[in-house]
Amino acid sequence: MENSSGGAVPPIRVQLVDPSHELLDAVIQLGDRNRATLGFLAGAAFEQAAHSRTLLAATIRGKLAGYALFALPAQRIRLAHLCVDDRFKHRGIARLLVDKISELHQDRSGIGLKCRRDYGLEPMWTALGFEQTNEVDGRGADRHPLVVWWRDHHHPNLFTDLESTAQFRVAMDLNVFADLYSRDPRSGREETQGLTASWIEDMVDLLVLPTLVEEIGKLKDPAERRRQLALASNHDRLHPDRAAADVLVREMLTRGKTEFGLDLPREPNDLLDLRYVAEASVSGVGYVVSRDNFLTSSIGPLAEAVCNVRVLRPSEIVVHVDELIRAQAYQGRDLLGTSFSDGAVPAGQEERLAVFLDQPSGERKSSFHARLRDLASKPATWDRRWILDGDGRPAALYCMRQQDGQMEVSLLRTAVSHPLAGTLARQLLYLLKGMCRDQGISVLRLSDPNLSKDIRTAAAEDGFQSHQDTLVALVVDACADASSITDLAAQAGALVGFDTPELPASMPAAAAYAVERAWWPAKITDAELPSFLVPIWPLFASDLFEFSPSLLPRNDRLGISRQHVYYRAARSAGERVPARILWYASSDKNRTVQQVIACSRLDDTVVDQGRALHARFQHLGVWERRHIDKAANTEGLARALLFSDTEIFPRPISLSRLRTLADEHRHSLRLQSVSKIPPQLFSALYREGHIAR
Repeated sequence: MENSSGGAVPPIRVQLVDPSHELLDAVIQLGDRNRATLGFLAGAAFEQAAHSRTLLAATIRGKLAGYALFALPAQRIRLAHLCVDDRFKHRGIARLLVDKISELHQDRSGIGLKCRRDYGLEPMWTALGFEQTNEVDGRGADRHPLVVWWRDHHHPNLFTDLESTAQFRVAMDLNVFADLYSRDPRSGREETQGLTASWIEDMVDLLVLPTLVEEIGKLKDPAERRRQLALASNHDRLHPDRAAADVLVREMLTRGKTEFGLDLPREPNDLLDLRYVAEASVSGVGYVVSRDNFLTSSIGPLAEAVCNVRVLRPSEIVVHVDELIRAQAYQGRDLLGTSFSDGAVPAGQEERLAVFLDQPSGERKSSFHARLRDLASKPATWDRRWILDGDGRPAALYCMRQQDGQMEVSLLRTAVSHPLAGTLARQLLYLLKGMCRDQGISVLRLSDPNLSKDIRTAAAEDGFQSHQDTLVALVVDACADASSITDLAAQAGALVGFDTPELPASMPAAAAYAVERAWWPAKITDAELPSFLVPIWPLFASDLFEFSPSLLPRNDRLGISRQHVYYRAARSAGERVPARILWYASSDKNRTVQQVIACSRLDDTVVDQGRALHARFQHLGVWERRHIDKAANTEGLARALLFSDTEIFPRPISLSRLRTLADEHRHSLRLQSVSKIPPQLFSALYREGHIAR
């Protein structure tokens, strides 16, 4: 793909960089030469961007003149690098690159970026069509202010930005901390300093463990020791239970020898490495960042097996930061076949419910208990429910009532110390929306004044809007054109005096995807959002969705997680994201189903080696490494389909009925692989699947 600049002499070409083209090396070299302002970015990040088709290069007579590296989180574009070679400045190259990004992804809400104020680039960004929207403090050692810039694509703007505000929380070891703050030159420190680049630094929360403080305390230079301890205090410090960490260290020593062939400790530093992992695990943090090769490669698998902690290099975080944030926030694997239970809160449980006290906001225990007693005294009005984990510990609490076509949730909490707090927050919101849909309620209102950060972040991702000191979501249960969806949303919004946007016909895919997410389960039939029919073996339909072709009732309120991954051959079958999926359960050696059973949102599609895919997405589902390898091609590559918010059809659609509907809409079915289906056929299948609702 390329672009020319009209009458420019010589012509400037803008093209996507192919991973195998020598142009990629030139881009990496240009980025390295400008790392003083761009920040260090490992070559793997450029390669990943090339594979993801998010790296553009401008060339003049075959020579690299500039490049743009960007990402596509949620429904926006994040510009990470915009770089023009000094030899080719003042030729409009930056504008060509930015305009090409907008052209390629016009359906996204716009382009966002962060840039240090002291760079003095405000005139350039303004000339390129960006507007300043905010200023935030930088999080590096110098804490330079960052200006937030936005170039809008002028789509309906109420639901076009559902990017998560969550941060990736990761504990530092000493070598990473020293890379950031030591005054001594350190070989390879650039890799770590990539975490402080303007575009990523507020997305990563670097945490301090007791072992790090102990190691800093051993520095011999008193002035340097005090300086580094002061810098460490600028980061959140974790306070794990030391005895619990000791137990994990001993287990790693034992299993390291018996299962992994590691005779530890080889040297004193090995024990420190194990303590970093153990302390992170006990603190509920699932990641440690290090540049120590032995810790990342040899101890890493042991850490994951014993402590459920992944050890990452700084460059891995930079390359996969959006993916890591999603993985940390949602551990769907832990909800599959869940042992969590949902039920009414018995009387007299105030002390057990103290884990839901919102201490960070200053909520007092006495006032919290008074609220609980007041709600308990009105059982005819308020339904108090809790979720217990497999050990019987309270993990979530919610209290709701129905009134005037609304569901009000006056208390909605997850236990801050529970390792699945973020996952449960997202699951609870989906559960509550599902209740609204089942009961014909079109407004979900969260009125708890002490919502946790996890719940507020999850609500923002789900399109909840602030309204009169509450958070409001509309539940639009319709599969119809944009005009009809607009009318239904307006009727729902009128119940709470909430203004809703008018949706245009032929909405771009990303905008329609955002609206369907915010107004779930709405489906906009005249949008440009594509739909695909995806065959799935009954075995995986059962494992992923707990689907059974029998007539036995299913309880999917907690057991069906919001996000999943499905693997297939790496070869593209025309999948595009965002999109919708209809799942066709086919036949395998054990079962013949041959039914359309469910509908999901397709969020992303990733091609990589089977081993890498398993490491990246094992938090989402039931696939074992051997299953992914079976789907891979001869080069070991497979394709991951990341999807969310699966609706199991109350009335699965038989193969014969599927063929009849396809014939009626003049569509030739292909059931052996992923295939795109026309919007009219999607609408007919979706409506028929929900006919029993």
